[in-house]
Amino acid sequence: MAKHKRPDSLTALQRAIGTRISWARELVMPNQSECARLLGVDASTLNKIERGDRAPSVFLIAALSNRLRVSTDFLLKGVLNGRTDEELALRLAALHPELVLQRQDMAPSTDRNMSSDTPDPPKRPDEEIH
Repeated sequence: MAKHKRPDSLTALQRAIGTRISWARELVMPNQSECARLLGVDASTLNKIERGDRAPSVFLIAALSNRLRVSTDFLLKGVLNGRTDEELALRLAALHPELVLQRQDMAPSTDRNMSSDTPDPPKRPDEEIH
């Protein structure tokens, strides 16, 4: 038994992740046992994760993201990314209006080192570089 009780915020997060996994799985493959088999986990393990009784590993999150065609952002934070699988994202958003749908092409870029769809405008010769 653990020496310290898990904070309620982490328990709530674990439940929310399980709920989102369940929502996405039900749209892609309604049979929970079949999904567990394809992921290489026991059906009872997937059931506990979806109920929020067990935290999924980072490896299972990656496998679920790939298998269910949703971003890890959706599974972990509840933020849908339209480019990951636009059809699934729209179906999930229609069934669960509490989800947030973000379009990558409209989101401002926060990291200038990452490539984007639109390049920075060229510098004019009279502009100073600081």
